[in-house]
Amino acid sequence: MSDSGYDSKIEKISTIMTQDNLSPDEQDPKKLEKYHNYAKTNFSLNDESALQLVYEALLYLKLKSNDDFDPLQKGDNFGAGFS
Repeated sequence: MSDSGYDSKIEKISTIMTQDNLSPDEQDPKKLEKYHNYAKTNFSLNDESALQLVYEALLYLKLKSNDDFDPLQKGDNFGAGFS
């Protein structure tokens, strides 16, 4: 998968999270299940890959709250590891 394809999946999940007013610090598996299932269904991912995408979306939201930079462009500067 291309970097832009993976990044767009992160952005899609994070957009849904934002619309649901989900905290970027959320860790409750019950609350994250919706996004996990969405990733598995809509992106044809296995459990592990879908879960990774959900947590990367949460990280993206956390980093995005800092207005000084775009986390998808500069995440590698501090090891965020967006693919």
